[in-house]
Amino acid sequence: MNSIKDVAALAGVSVKTVSRILNGYEGVSPKTAEKVDKAMKELEYYPSAAAQALKGVGAGIVSLITDSLTTTPYSYGIVAGIQDICEKNGLLLMIGETGGNMANFSKLVDDFRRQRAQAIILATVYHREVEITQAFKQCPLILVNCFEKNTTHPTILPDDEKGAFDATSHLISKGHTRIASLTLFEEMVATDLRLQGYKTAHKEHNIEIDNDLIRRGVFRDDNDEFVDLEDVLRELMALPNPPTAIMCGNDKMAMRVFMLVRGVMGYKIPEQISIVGYDNYKMIAENLVPKLSTVTLPYFSMGQLAAKLAISEDQTAETHKVSGEFVERLSILNKHN
Repeated sequence: MNSIKDVAALAGVSVKTVSRILNGYEGVSPKTAEKVDKAMKELEYYPSAAAQALKGVGAGIVSLITDSLTTTPYSYGIVAGIQDICEKNGLLLMIGETGGNMANFSKLVDDFRRQRAQAIILATVYHREVEITQAFKQCPLILVNCFEKNTTHPTILPDDEKGAFDATSHLISKGHTRIASLTLFEEMVATDLRLQGYKTAHKEHNIEIDNDLIRRGVFRDDNDEFVDLEDVLRELMALPNPPTAIMCGNDKMAMRVFMLVRGVMGYKIPEQISIVGYDNYKMIAENLVPKLSTVTLPYFSMGQLAAKLAISEDQTAETHKVSGEFVERLSILNKHN
């Protein structure tokens, strides 16, 4: 590898002059700085980040620790949002994955601290509780899509309750008063929050909540989590007063509901039954026929906020809820028409 001496020799200046330029000192003429820059590019020379950090030159590094965000298409927006802010502020984003094993979290924290990261962001694939045991007094920690039992770090969460409230309210505004809710697993934090939003919307519109319309839409099967979904749908449609709309726990579930309701059970969408998803996973939502109305999980905005907090001087331990947007497409019938 080329050294600072090689750069100085090619540029025809002293090693001290090159060092002054690398460390941002003034007093070097633009012409000399240009010669050094040209020499560095020609030799493909890059100063050691570790050496600069020892000299007190900020590395400008933000670190992201995830479970598997980079390989999870519908939640990759968190990474994109963080990267967006880092690029705008000239910061380097370093990413490490735990593979879902929090034991790897401690090792990654130590590794990133050795790199002199100015902040560490922990982001999870789904909304859940985590336990943080390390101290983060010098290098702040920001939590995204996850939370502690007692908040001790800045935390950014999707407003799942409001998302479900908005979706339910939209269906009610279109004349639907019999709305089924197909939920995800009970232990998932988002399940209870979205169900609360669904119920609050009914109460605010003075519509009685019918518990027969609330069913779990996923099942514990290694081969097919929707293995019994057809039975659930048939039970719903066999009710004396069946639903005119179905809210699904996510877009993946909505895709299966499309297949079963239309392809197997023979109902028309949205003429006979309206369908709403959750996630706005565009690969699904924009390719179903008709296109799926759904709620956006605000991952990109959450990532942006996380990066802004990471580089801010104020890292107050409070929870920030970010609202998603309800996206209406063609899977909802307006019953008022």
